[in-house]
Amino acid sequence: MSWNQPEVIAARQIIIQMAKGILSGSVSPVQGARTIARRRFTARLEDDPDILPFVGIASETEALPLGRERVHWQAQALADLQDKIDESQAWALTVASAHCQSLVARSGSLMCWPEG
Repeated sequence: MSWNQPEVIAARQIIIQMAKGILSGSVSPVQGARTIARRRFTARLEDDPDILPFVGIASETEALPLGRERVHWQAQALADLQDKIDESQAWALTVASAHCQSLVARSGSLMCWPEG
């Protein structure tokens, strides 16, 4: 085998957890998209049609401070960006929902054998 099966499977598990979290509302759509986009190569899903929209979301929202990076921002700057962040979260959820559902539906096959 030319691929590291445990590493691939672990990355795919994270992707599926993020997709489930986005759908349940427990994970920010933008932060979930960023995580999915980062894990796509390790998961060997870089060309997967259900993964590519997350790359777009991550790219379109990369300037927005979310999660731990917010501690490095001034309170007023965060307040000024909050409307944009909220709009981006709503947009990301709209873009991501069907792809999250598809990834969750495919989760059994994704855990069996890396595609590609």
